[in-house]
Amino acid sequence: MPSLPDPVDRECLPCYLYRVAGAEPCAANLRALMHYRDYSAPRATALERKIKLLGGFCDCEVLLNVFRPITDEAARAVDEGLDMVCKGTRRGSIQPCEQWMMRRGVQWGGGQFHSRSA
Repeated sequence: MPSLPDPVDRECLPCYLYRVAGAEPCAANLRALMHYRDYSAPRATALERKIKLLGGFCDCEVLLNVFRPITDEAARAVDEGLDMVCKGTRRGSIQPCEQWMMRRGVQWGGGQFHSRSA
């Protein structure tokens, strides 16, 4: 199994997953997500659980269900399969850069996840 590329300095999680997804087929697991976490945000120990609660059970589903592009530039890049330049985030964060939006529906408070009632 080939190793995954490391995240670029200040690269956000969805930009990293988008870059890796363009280079390798989906392996039906969260391998790239966990590599990002281990390399860039090792303190985000509940990341896998949070992502699964938001509908991301493999790396490609994270891009389909959890994050969505919000800028015209990002949406065009995703639609056309173009390379994207990450706007950056701080090291240790799992928050997306300003080109992406995380799906709502799960509250993260006090280290526990709570589903929102509709």
